[in-house]
Amino acid sequence: MARSPRQSQAKPIAKPVPPDAVRVWRGFRLGTLTPADFLQDLGTIFIPVTAQLQRLYGLTAYLPTVLPSSKPEGVPDEIALVFYQTQQAYNDTSNIVAGRAYSLLHKTVFAFPASLSGFPVVLGSALALDQPYYLFAGEVDWRGGFTQVFVGGRPANTTVQQFSGKLQRFFQREQKLQTRSLDGAIFCVSANYVVYWEHWTSEAASLHGHISELPKYSTRVLLQPYAAQLVESSLTAHYPGLSGIESKSFNIIFPR
Repeated sequence: MARSPRQSQAKPIAKPVPPDAVRVWRGFRLGTLTPADFLQDLGTIFIPVTAQLQRLYGLTAYLPTVLPSSKPEGVPDEIALVFYQTQQAYNDTSNIVAGRAYSLLHKTVFAFPASLSGFPVVLGSALALDQPYYLFAGEVDWRGGFTQVFVGGRPANTTVQQFSGKLQRFFQREQKLQTRSLDGAIFCVSANYVVYWEHWTSEAASLHGHISELPKYSTRVLLQPYAAQLVESSLTAHYPGLSGIESKSFNIIFPR
C-alpha cells in the first residue's frame, strides 16, 4: 500500500555549501520517449531516486524544474541544481556501485551529448557558452530561504554573440549589486537559452531583485519560485512518486 513521505519533527539544521559544490544540470528528453512517458519517468523514478540515493553520498539540496512541453526548440526539458557537501563528495560517487548505477539511469530518460552537467566557476571578465557560473562566493543552504528560476530562449532576431553579450553585462551588473538578502546566484548561457537561479533570504527581499528584467534579453519560457516538496526517503517503501510535474519547480525535501 502506498504511504505518504514521512516528515521529521525536528527543526532542520542548515547545511550551507560552497557555490561551486553544485552540479548545474540541463537535460534534454530522450528522443525515444514521448513527452508523457518522459514526465512519468521523471516523477515516478528519476526525481525521487535522486534524493533517495544521493542523500547517502553528500547531497544537501536538490532543486529540479520541469519545463513546459511547449518550450521552444533548443531549450532543455528539465534543469536542476544538485548541491553536495563538496565537489569531492560528488566525485566520490563514481567509486560507489549505487553512484554508478544512478549515473547510468540518466541515459534512460535524457539524450546525450545534448544534456549537460557541470560545476560552476565564478564569473569574471569573459563568458563561455555552456559553462555554468556563480556570482557570489559565500556558502549558502539552498534548501532554506527563497529560490526562483528564470529560463529564456534566444530571440529569433538576435545573434548568439548579441545574446550572450547582453546577458554577460546583465550578470556582471548583478554581481556588483550583491546584498545580504541576495546571497546566491547561478546561471548558464547557451547558444539557444539562458537559465538563472537566485537565492534570497526571504520572498519579501526578492521583490527588490532584477530577475524580471531578463525578458528584455531573452524570450521568457518560465519564471517561478521553488515550492517545497517532500519525497519518500526509503528505498524500500511503497511510494508512487510525483505526478503533475510539468512546468513546476520543486525544492525536494529529504533527510540529510
